[in-house]
Amino acid sequence: MKTKFAVLLLSLIGIGPVAAEIAPTDSFNAFVKQMAKQHRFNEAELRSLFKAVNIQQPILDAMSKPAEGKPWFQYREIFMTEARIAGGVQFWKDNAATLQAVERQYGVPAEIIVAIIGVETKYGAHTGKYRVIDALATLASPIRRAASFF
Repeated sequence: MKTKFAVLLLSLIGIGPVAAEIAPTDSFNAFVKQMAKQHRFNEAELRSLFKAVNIQQPILDAMSKPAEGKPWFQYREIFMTEARIAGGVQFWKDNAATLQAVERQYGVPAEIIVAIIGVETKYGAHTGKYRVIDALATLASPIRRAASFF
């Protein structure tokens, strides 16, 4: 099932140059074992993947200062444009089977997934400065967890 959606997700977690390594703590080892058992990941491949993770201090810095916090009506004109709506419709059509499968498996409605991808990436046009694996590992790091979200 190679759709644009799947290709986008796979490209976002692509491995780049090694810059830092996540320490193999007890919680990290438990996470790897859980992923292998529950989702049938290969433990060696996961450990190799995480050796290439780079904890990104700028992400931690950005998360420590909240966005401007505008109410929805002020964001509406930014996100509810004809072009963005057309992009969402096309993205949904192109990835209907994957979105339907994800909705069935996880219970997240396709329209929510499409809306989030539209806001966060403009349907893949903006992928950000950091690899997703680095960003998620950074946000899940002990430093960040202690702060709030994780």
